[in-house]
Amino acid sequence: MLQIDLSKVPYYTLPLNSFSKASKIMKHFKNIGITSNVYAFEYKDTIMKYGVQYDCIAQEPGERTYRQAFHIPGWPSKPSVNSAGNDMLDIIPHFPGINKDNVTLHIWDMTNYPRAAAANPKFEINCLERQLIRDHISKYGFKPIGNIKD
Repeated sequence: MLQIDLSKVPYYTLPLNSFSKASKIMKHFKNIGITSNVYAFEYKDTIMKYGVQYDCIAQEPGERTYRQAFHIPGWPSKPSVNSAGNDMLDIIPHFPGINKDNVTLHIWDMTNYPRAAAANPKFEINCLERQLIRDHISKYGFKPIGNIKD
């Protein structure tokens, strides 16, 4: 298994309370130039889930993250329960009292990370997600609740 060198991966911490609307998350990704990333949602020092977004062709930068964040209570408007990202609805009940103002988004920017597997540009991104989940298991003895199926 490939070990991703985290010293070569730009890392950002974004408290969701710094965004007035969930859609501003996508604008932030675009402004920074992030097109491929591994992300984590953290609520009160607990990782809720890790996820990935690959190079954006059909999606806007940060769209996957935005759609999941939008389902967290506390935004001025609410998404449709049928909208993409509604897998977050299965995670939220495990965190009573959750509000976007208590959630932090962690982003590992894989946009310019060197790709060893040119035939599969998603390879390193998937490796980093698995690496972070393994590290979580090593530290806590279990996967984040949003990664139970992974």
